[in-house]
Amino acid sequence: MSEKTDVIAASMIGTIIEWYGIFIFASGAIYIERTFYPSVSIAEGLLLTLLTFALGFITRPVGAYVFGHFGDKLGRKKILLLTLLISGISTGLTGLIPSEASIGAMAIVLLVVLRLALGFGLGGEWGGAMLLTLETFKNRRGFYSSFVQSTVGIGLLLGIAIFIPLVYALPSSFMYSIGWRIPFLASFVIVVVGIFIRLKVKETPVFEAEKKKNRILKSPEKELFTKHWKKIVVGTLLAGSSGNFFYFAIALLPVLFENAKKITILDGLIGTAIFGILDVIFVFVGGQISDKRGRRVIIAGANLLALIVLFPSIYLVGFGYFVVFLSLFAVAHGLSYSPLGAMISEIFPTNVRYSGNSASYQYGNSFIGGPAPYVSDLLGTIGYALYPVFTLIFILIALGVIYKSKETDKMSLEEPDSAYIEY
Repeated sequence: MSEKTDVIAASMIGTIIEWYGIFIFASGAIYIERTFYPSVSIAEGLLLTLLTFALGFITRPVGAYVFGHFGDKLGRKKILLLTLLISGISTGLTGLIPSEASIGAMAIVLLVVLRLALGFGLGGEWGGAMLLTLETFKNRRGFYSSFVQSTVGIGLLLGIAIFIPLVYALPSSFMYSIGWRIPFLASFVIVVVGIFIRLKVKETPVFEAEKKKNRILKSPEKELFTKHWKKIVVGTLLAGSSGNFFYFAIALLPVLFENAKKITILDGLIGTAIFGILDVIFVFVGGQISDKRGRRVIIAGANLLALIVLFPSIYLVGFGYFVVFLSLFAVAHGLSYSPLGAMISEIFPTNVRYSGNSASYQYGNSFIGGPAPYVSDLLGTIGYALYPVFTLIFILIALGVIYKSKETDKMSLEEPDSAYIEY
């Protein structure tokens, strides 16, 4: 492979593994619910499973802090090797946890610990992977960010692709007992491939130039939180809105309608697969357009589309409607995701960029996006019309933030404008 292809592959492989680990949990939620929470009702089990899913986001800010610190001090490549191992191994080990019927509450403890480990690794993975491309290629950053951002859809599709034949071909009893574990165990294979790919790439030229200029900081996070905290707030709110309507669509809606017997498990997997395909396509569309028209207009338009779809998606129920609304959510998320990744990386100087983009992205997804399925389901138990309210709030906030922001697509990665936000 060429050097450019090596960099793109290295940036993608780790995030593919980590998103795969997240999405096979969502795809297999109905099996995980019965394996680890068999003593409660299905509704209570679903709530506990979604809570376990949300708990995996708690350690993402910790990972962002730890790996962002060392990524800004030691370089992007070294940290990306470590995050790959942590996330891939924790996903694989999930498939080996005995059921609650076998070892009692310890099964739940092990499940939570491994989800926390996955979140910790992902906390440092995304930011470094994004910088591996942006700091290597520098120009057409919206387009090159699309490769990393497409891994969400790819990871989702891999998770679906491995579940659909299992659900179709294997007896239901086997899936509930052993079959759901197969996708988790498969991550061990992907880790080996990922390590081989990442060992081949070099450190980014932008970071190497920073070292030669002696700009590496002893405490990047201190600089970040004292001088660039407004940027973190902006990045958190924009990433949070995107993550919120994303998880509302792919983690809440399928399980909600499956449990209500409005769609089958296979229907849910098919609808989510369509989401993944469209998400990958529109990630590249959004990235290309944002290099020509800017980041702000694409992000704003995507949030408006999600806003329009939000309430109809829970009231117009049935497989056809389910597919239509998931498709529209996929278009919205895909369009905004590359401009978002580029924008929250472009606004930070090189010596705090790993810490800054990681903090923004992980805070947004940990505190706003990740909890969306659980919080929305909890609100929905109070009143059906409340299911979309949590997501609605953050879409409106994101529209306000993007209105107050300046464009970033023409900024230099070496000397970004530190006062790009209008207040």
